[in-house]
Amino acid sequence: MPGDSRRVRGPDESQSPLLYAVSGHPQAERTGRGAGEPRAVFVRAGLLTQAAGSAYVEAGGTKVLCAVSGPREWGGAGGDRRGRLLCDLRWAPFSRAAAWSSSATSSRQAGLLLQESLEAAVRLERYPRAELAVWALVLEDRGSALPAAVSCASLALADAGIEMYDLAVGAGLSRGPDSEELKLDPDDAEEAAGATMYLSLLPTLNQVSGLLCSGEWEGDSSVAAVQMCMEGCQRLYPVLQQSLVKATKRKIPAPQPQSG
Repeated sequence: MPGDSRRVRGPDESQSPLLYAVSGHPQAERTGRGAGEPRAVFVRAGLLTQAAGSAYVEAGGTKVLCAVSGPREWGGAGGDRRGRLLCDLRWAPFSRAAAWSSSATSSRQAGLLLQESLEAAVRLERYPRAELAVWALVLEDRGSALPAAVSCASLALADAGIEMYDLAVGAGLSRGPDSEELKLDPDDAEEAAGATMYLSLLPTLNQVSGLLCSGEWEGDSSVAAVQMCMEGCQRLYPVLQQSLVKATKRKIPAPQPQSG
């Protein structure tokens, strides 16, 4: 039976038995999980054979799929010796019942954070007059979809063989309206309840490449939040590296036995 090219195909294996659907009301998922403890993560690079590079990230109930094309010549201005990076971040219509923020302004801010995070990681000067395109699709949003998209897109670029200074790793954090407790990797209910912070980090360089905040953040609480996000990125970094190594090994052809 021929496949339906209009459908988004997920990975062959996944930690969650749920199909890409969400319940009508957000539900708290932090039962048994500490405030500084992230959700379990499933990562796979090199998922789509039609793309130059691809990746899939699943954190709790949040699922993100990314694909990369290029580099291809785009004919920039004569004096422009840097390549150009195009990023497209979208939510599937079935990804969420209630968005963490459905306004057009917030959607643009999410796209800008993805763009800034990846531009700091990619060596665009190595691709003069070339264009790299990144497509990120949130299949299911159960909280912290934006930082998951940053990590997924960065991994897809590395899978495509694009020269990078480092992987850009994303982390999210929330703070309740009546509490100073910071919660790493918030679910959708925790995101909607109070202030949020999304940060992207180049772990090897220890450089923050993007930061997006909503709500009120003051003094020591903002400093502690940034530190907790950076620690969350450092914890996720080895998982992305391991997935990239596995994808690279899959691309290497098996050695053929030499005939006597």
